[in-house]
Amino acid sequence: MRLALGTVQFGLNYGVSNRDGQVSDRELDAIIALARHAGIDTLDTAQAYGNAEQKLGTRDTTDFTLIDKLAPGLPLADVHNAVNNSMRLLGRKRLDGLLLHRSQDASPALFELLTELQHQGTVGKLGVSVYSPEELGAWIAAGYPLELVQLPANLLDQRFLRTGWLDQLVEMGCEIHVRSLFLQGLLLMEPAQRPDYFHRFAAQLERFDNWHPSLVPLGRALSIITALPQVSRFVIGVCHEQELAAIVAASQALHECNETEIAPLASMEQGLINPGLWRTQ
Repeated sequence: MRLALGTVQFGLNYGVSNRDGQVSDRELDAIIALARHAGIDTLDTAQAYGNAEQKLGTRDTTDFTLIDKLAPGLPLADVHNAVNNSMRLLGRKRLDGLLLHRSQDASPALFELLTELQHQGTVGKLGVSVYSPEELGAWIAAGYPLELVQLPANLLDQRFLRTGWLDQLVEMGCEIHVRSLFLQGLLLMEPAQRPDYFHRFAAQLERFDNWHPSLVPLGRALSIITALPQVSRFVIGVCHEQELAAIVAASQALHECNETEIAPLASMEQGLINPGLWRTQ
């Protein structure tokens, strides 16, 4: 099982296709139970995900690997207390992985502190969540630790594949987690459901919609898993148990493809592949 469960919807109203808001307690329990039954073994959370840490901490998640992220802009003097607070909220004595939520917060002093926490056994793998190949390149050039990296990839956003970074990270011994598999749910929406903002990208989205038309949007979006053997976990977020059930079922009957087959779907339109630039309201 290469799927991991993202938890941003547990603590925030998140996602362009999310019409139901933050996940209810009842749904959260059902989602975690189904994830466990399906063999999903990794939870991805963050200090910036509202009260997601607290919600997870009221459930038994000790059988899951847990990856957390430091809050963006956290002062160095507050980092140690923030890590301790996350572990308290999560009901954990150790974080299996700890990432910087944004790379610009990195400093030698910060990683001196984090490395010390690692040596104490408080945290496992250290790394960063990045948004572009250029950002990843700058991180590596600066010489910061990189044992685990989270990066975006989907059938439209293939930048890390096309620039060779996935292979390079594997050669470095770095574990790779991919997020934005569904591009915040955009790739699962029917064309008529997409906000007006995306009309300007009709050609790119039409290529996706018409790629293997016998596949439903979910199966189409998940196909990229088979083309990225370098990736350890694909982080997916859901609002309802039935959404996770559909994803798990589709992941067990994937359309096999390779990077050559998916190459025509790649887009370099930042306004499309970078949700931070979307203007959908």
